[in-house]
Amino acid sequence: MNIEDQARHYFNNGYNCAESVLLSVCGQMGYDSKEYGICIPRVATGFGGGIARKGGICGALSGGLMALGLALGRDNAQESRDPCYPAADQFYNEFVERFGHSTCRELTGLDMKNEPDRKRYMDVIHQERCNPMVAWSAGRVMELIGEHSQGKPGLA
Repeated sequence: MNIEDQARHYFNNGYNCAESVLLSVCGQMGYDSKEYGICIPRVATGFGGGIARKGGICGALSGGLMALGLALGRDNAQESRDPCYPAADQFYNEFVERFGHSTCRELTGLDMKNEPDRKRYMDVIHQERCNPMVAWSAGRVMELIGEHSQGKPGLA
């Protein structure tokens, strides 16, 4: 199963957008959630619905940023923030260019704290609008990891 299909699979089987992107990228990178204990997908849970359904930053976008940090981030304050920052900047900009915005509320047109809007989300928006964002995010993050991992220990 390719990464886009894996992300869709997670997303369509109960994981939120951020969890789905993070889990699929971690799986592709060989980071087993059992190996990392409760960290994955728990670290991403609060980001669904634009951070706890508040409509802020899209969960597919934030999940991708977490995955980039896991792959390209630093382990201590003395290490450089590069290559993570350029990859994160590129991912963010491409996401906004492709989908038109960075926030859940603007992307879906819904207030996820409103029950009728959540029903509309489940009936229509989850499949038609969010599935493509989750799949694209997972795939693009893997490409960016490959492009920006030169010199990062364990990632070449």
